[in-house]
Order: sequence, then C-alpha cells, then structure tokens
Amino acid sequence: MTYSWDFASTAAGRVLKAIQLRGQARINELAEDLGVTTSAVRQHLTQLQASGAVRAEKVREGVGRPYYLYSATPEAHNLFYKDYGELARLLLDEVAATQGPQALQAVLRRITDRLAEKYREEMEGLDLADRISAWAALLDRRGVTVQVEKTEDGYVVSEYGCPYQNLAAENRAVCEMERQVMIQLLGSGVTLTQCVLDGHHGCRFRVLVPSPGGEG
Repeated sequence: MTYSWDFASTAAGRVLKAIQLRGQARINELAEDLGVTTSAVRQHLTQLQASGAVRAEKVREGVGRPYYLYSATPEAHNLFYKDYGELARLLLDEVAATQGPQALQAVLRRITDRLAEKYREEMEGLDLADRISAWAALLDRRGVTVQVEKTEDGYVVSEYGCPYQNLAAENRAVCEMERQVMIQLLGSGVTLTQCVLDGHHGCRFRVLVPSPGGEG
C-alpha cells in the first residue's frame, strides 16, 4: 500500500482518522461515521492492518458472536504528511539569528559527526567499493534512489531525491553536511559536482580512490 503526502484525504486515510477519533471502533461504527458500507470499511481496514497502522482485538461478550475492535498503532502517525524539513529550517534559522553564523556552522559540524557515527558500524572493515554499496543501501532505506558508477580514479555516486530537500533549498550548508558525512564514512575525498538546487536532474558526488600512503 503506497502512501503520499495527501494520505489524509484518501478513503483509507479517512478510515484511519475515524478510528483515531473514537480510540477503538467496530466496523459498523466506522461505516456509520463515514457514511459508507461496511464492505468498503473492511477493505481499507485490511490494507491498514497489512501496513501495521491498525490492530484488531477480538472481543467476546456473553453468548453472542465475537466482534473486532480496531485501534491505531504508533505506526499510523507516520502515514500522515509531516514537514520535518520546515521545523528543521526554523530551528537552524533561529540558531543563526540568535547565536550567529559561526554557531550554526558548529551545530552542523556536530550533526555531521553524529550522523557519521550512527552509520559507521555498517561500514566497519569494508573496502571502498563495499562502503559505497553500503552507503547506497542506507540512502535507499531513506527513500533516495542511487546510482553508482565506477570511474578510472574512483566512483560517481548519483542521488535522485534528497532526504533534506526542503531544508537544503533554504540553506545549502546542508549539502556540505551530507558531503562531510560521506567523507567520514567512505574514508575518501568526495566532491559535489552537480546539485538539484542548480537545476540538475540529481546530485552527483565524485568519490576518489585514496592514493597509497595518502588521502583521496
């Protein structure tokens, strides 16, 4: 089941919101709230359960047939649109405005170190080619399409999509932060040669193979 930024306005989104309003709900209650058939509600509940957004609890009362109560899981909140980029942009703007550009740069450097540390374990003991493959896999998990090409002196890593798109559009220091994370994780020289902010199809990074006894 694919979700997009407008999930809240879809039929499945409306079913989920109806569950959230009630806390727990039976199928017939949801159908009544939404003005649709129980069959339509059941179809969307099946999809929502498969995605992990909704759980069902079987209830037995007296001698009657058991029924199910549906409730939202913590995962449900991730299906609705959230602009974390806007919040991050405001936070960075506030740091720059109240403490100055140098303080902002210091914050970004610390974030760079923390991001690199977060992923470093996945790169331990790998050669450059495997580290690049691991980095591409990390980006894929973050929703970024990646293409890796071998060149005579290293690699070209092309990223189509950016996990920090809204933020980077306001402050290009975020692009430099990503480059510095790559340098720490890949242990090699990395140059940003193309950027979507300049109208290119994707962001392209040139990764050099370190020369013997020195840095790339």
